[in-house]
Amino acid sequence: MDVFLSHTTALAALRSWGLRRALERGERENVTVPEGLPGSDELSELRRRLPASVGEGELELAVRSGRPGLRRRSGVRVRREGEPLPEGAAVRVADGVVCSSPELVVVQMAPQLTDLELAMLLCELLGRYAVNPDAEDGMLQRDVPVTTPERLRAFLDGLGSRRGVRRVRRAISQACVGSGSPRESKLSLRFTLRPGLGGWNLDLLSMNAPVEVRRIHNALSRGVRRPDILLCAGGPGGQRRVVAVEYNGRRHDHPARLAADALRTNELKAMGIGEYIVRREQYEDLDYMDGLVERIRRDLALPRTGLTSEEAARRRALRQRLYEELELIDGVHWNGRERARRRLAASDGEAAWDVVPVEAYGID
Repeated sequence: MDVFLSHTTALAALRSWGLRRALERGERENVTVPEGLPGSDELSELRRRLPASVGEGELELAVRSGRPGLRRRSGVRVRREGEPLPEGAAVRVADGVVCSSPELVVVQMAPQLTDLELAMLLCELLGRYAVNPDAEDGMLQRDVPVTTPERLRAFLDGLGSRRGVRRVRRAISQACVGSGSPRESKLSLRFTLRPGLGGWNLDLLSMNAPVEVRRIHNALSRGVRRPDILLCAGGPGGQRRVVAVEYNGRRHDHPARLAADALRTNELKAMGIGEYIVRREQYEDLDYMDGLVERIRRDLALPRTGLTSEEAARRRALRQRLYEELELIDGVHWNGRERARRRLAASDGEAAWDVVPVEAYGID
């Protein structure tokens, strides 16, 4: 019977370069949860066959629920898994080894994540990148996402009332689809989350989706641009207003990239789409970002919201806390719940006025 990698070990496998093509093809397998653990020799052989990013450290292995008297294995964490699992719950890693599918792993991990961590994990699985601390930019690019909201919801339907399903279903509506990097995901969440969670409550149209443009040098020629973020608002008569936002990291400093960025900006502007550029320096400056959002709201013809000075200060504190919490989410160390518990303990369990509500952290 196949060894079944679960939880964070499965996530590491899904992020590995070796599974890239299988995931792009949407490959899935049915799986029978093993009744027991491999022996010590089998585990040593298993580690040698797994990618280094997967085989190092503690292995999380799924074992059928209700199996008594399991002998502990050094370096293994047992994860109890009920039977049967829906079709397509696994992905083949190697001969004799499968891991949880993207749709299953997010449900498995949900109980240990805060809502923000869960949203960021979904942004990755629904996006075009895989977190990889060993890579130059801390990630690997994907040609296509490893799952879709539709596929994920269909899988959740097959899990019934299992723990984690309800939270994942709710988080899908917060997560962005098509993000190209963790920074784009964080910027999108800051733009779109409601004010009570520290966001600016803007509507997201798309991320890295194709937009047809006319070439500046030849009006008869058409091309395609993929803005990082498209924000939108409805206008009179159903006419939609759109604003593009680009996050420019270090790679955009190369002269050839700067020239390409200028072409993109001009071509979008010629189509009536205004574009704003955000670099890390601006991203970290809350006053600047608040001012930028005001300009975006004006471009989208959104009404101004009158707030008391106390409410304005409270919301600003929430935005600052959201920024800080997102900065601590690296996709590797899932410790947000522990941070939230320490914060609550430090305030004697009282909800301070200037912190993101407990619901944002998913504390039970």
